[in-house]
Amino acid sequence: MTERFSRETLLLMAILATVVLILVLVALLLSSWQWSWLGIITTLLIFTYPLGWCGWRAWRYLTEPWMRLTAYTQSLNEGEQRVVLSQASRPSLTEGLVVEIDRLARHRLQAVQQQQSFSLLLAQVFDNWPQPVCAFGESTILVYANRTARELRGISLLLGARAGDMGFVFSDNQLHHPSLQKGWQNQSIRYRLAEEDYWLFIANDISLPLHQSEMIIQNNLVRVLSHELRNSLTPMASMTDTLLEMQSWPPEQVRQVLDRVRQRARGLLNFVQRFASVSQVPQPRQEWFDLSSLVEQSRSLLPGGTELSFFGEHRCHGDPILLGQVLMNLVKNAVEAQLKPESEIQVRFFHADGMQFLMVEDQGEGFANLDNALTPLYTTKAEGAGIGLALVNMIVARHGGRIRITNRPEGGASVELSWPLTIRSP
Repeated sequence: MTERFSRETLLLMAILATVVLILVLVALLLSSWQWSWLGIITTLLIFTYPLGWCGWRAWRYLTEPWMRLTAYTQSLNEGEQRVVLSQASRPSLTEGLVVEIDRLARHRLQAVQQQQSFSLLLAQVFDNWPQPVCAFGESTILVYANRTARELRGISLLLGARAGDMGFVFSDNQLHHPSLQKGWQNQSIRYRLAEEDYWLFIANDISLPLHQSEMIIQNNLVRVLSHELRNSLTPMASMTDTLLEMQSWPPEQVRQVLDRVRQRARGLLNFVQRFASVSQVPQPRQEWFDLSSLVEQSRSLLPGGTELSFFGEHRCHGDPILLGQVLMNLVKNAVEAQLKPESEIQVRFFHADGMQFLMVEDQGEGFANLDNALTPLYTTKAEGAGIGLALVNMIVARHGGRIRITNRPEGGASVELSWPLTIRSP
């Protein structure tokens, strides 16, 4: 603004200087003609009016079009779209500038209308959603927030404000908010509209499902622990009561009671160790090894008449100790599920599309409940603890893979493990 006013002042001073110079020249000319001072002053007064009028017209000619152009640009910048700059108000030397201003104004109007249409579409879709939904435009400026998002406690949402100013942070190319961490699941989707990037942020309240899941786990934990403790402590209490009721303690009978108490105690300790192993799975140390050697070790679990067949690739990439435990658990489950003394357990392993696949199939009774088979502490076996498959699932997850369980149409169960082949074979 200061620079603009200084240039206008210089222009005005230049016009005034020109008028004064002309008057001085006229005065000098009349003086050279030996006019009287009265005549010179009278003539200068007569010349002052037309010269002032010409200077004023020159000032209007040079500044008024620019003032109109400035007012026109300011109106467009403030969002007024009905203002039109007349042809007469356009300086011929700046016609290109006027064209560019009109083009930018139309582009901005189109962007504003498109953003308004987009906000209206979001309002129609998400206003009644029970989940908080926010949309951020260019430079992460908030352009929309539904009713549920505006009612969130601890978050002040202001349209036109930046995401960072409202507490949102970027992490792993995703939007998060510190107030929506515990009990919330945040999801943000990036998309492009009219050559601009937008972010759609959705938060799901998962506190109730988490609480229900925790209650199910706690109930299963109490059920399994009470079952194991009852099975172990009840016989121990009964044998000690019988021993205490006796008048004399025959050494042989005392030894027999103590031996049974020891067996029960060891069984209970073994259960506790297996239970703790589910939450103590270490990070895998992956390397190349021969999977067939682990299959041979699993043959020690087979009863008489049961065969274990191995098909496919021998070289496997993973943690041999953890995967050995996986194979032991799967073979043990297959042995316990067999319906007849003579049966076959098949182990298949192969590579495909950068993934490794390990399949164990048996000829047993199959899974009684596929939906809960991987749930920790859930079991349909009379003497099971529901830990084997949960441990297998956790070990495979540590390798970045997943587990898939099915019942075979011809009878028996199938467990398929898949995890990525992270490095190339040497």
